[in-house]
Amino acid sequence: MNSTQVNCFLTLAKTLNFTQTAQKMYLSQSTVSKNIKNLEKELQVKLFKRGYHQIALTDKGKIFYNQMVLSTAEINDTIINLRQSSAIMRPKIKMGYTDLPFEKKWLPVALRLINTQTNLELKPFFVDPGQEHNINKLICDGTIDLMLMQKDIINEKDETRYVEVLQKGFSVVVPQGDCLFIKSNIDFSDLANRQIYLWNGHDNFPAIESLKFSLQSSPYDINYQEEIDSSVLIAYVRAKMGIGIVPSILYNKEDTDPRYIPLKTDQKLSYGILSLVNSEKRANINIINKYIAQAINISKTQW
Repeated sequence: MNSTQVNCFLTLAKTLNFTQTAQKMYLSQSTVSKNIKNLEKELQVKLFKRGYHQIALTDKGKIFYNQMVLSTAEINDTIINLRQSSAIMRPKIKMGYTDLPFEKKWLPVALRLINTQTNLELKPFFVDPGQEHNINKLICDGTIDLMLMQKDIINEKDETRYVEVLQKGFSVVVPQGDCLFIKSNIDFSDLANRQIYLWNGHDNFPAIESLKFSLQSSPYDINYQEEIDSSVLIAYVRAKMGIGIVPSILYNKEDTDPRYIPLKTDQKLSYGILSLVNSEKRANINIINKYIAQAINISKTQW
């Protein structure tokens, strides 16, 4: 007795029609009939009474049907429990994220890769981007196991390790109708005598301090106003009150009205994965790091 025979029997017991049973099981009618005959032969019991254009369960067929319904339900419950047990046993790695536009692109890819190609479970954990100073603490106390973040934000500690994943420069955010809107890249000469809003977060990031020095040292008359909130900066640009300079990682593909145009500058911001040096999950974190890097490389081509 095999599963195909049992499924044919159960379906036929419900439909009492060979044609309908064949359609439901995506089998030929002759295959259904053969499976029923072989089952009856093996059990040495007549399960169906066959009449002219109609069939019905025999008394023994009804008993067998009731028992097989219970047995099949038990088997299905066992399979579900095994799957749930397997899911529970998957080691969990908690990853902090700040919901940047780019994270929305690569994070689903990373989750899909890790879920299908490893026995690990990556659990996203939202970290308020305004609480950068607490990230080391979150990692050290085990609230999160790792986080992709900007290196400039990190206060170096012996307990944590930073692995760079990518570098990004800066972009100029330009509103529609601006003379710079059609340019493929922007140099310092394009910034002369413009109202500029420069994003600088809550801290004096080294890369941004270096960019500020370059702007101030250029032979062009470049003045800027610092803005800590990128959404406010974008609002100013949309209102055509000026242009903005932001880290390219803040580029949002859904912003179709302003353009993010690369700024020609040597300054780069490093983005990488921060984790605990002596974590007991180190081997699993290394695996996760590899798939995150792969997801980012995949997503960069579509971003």
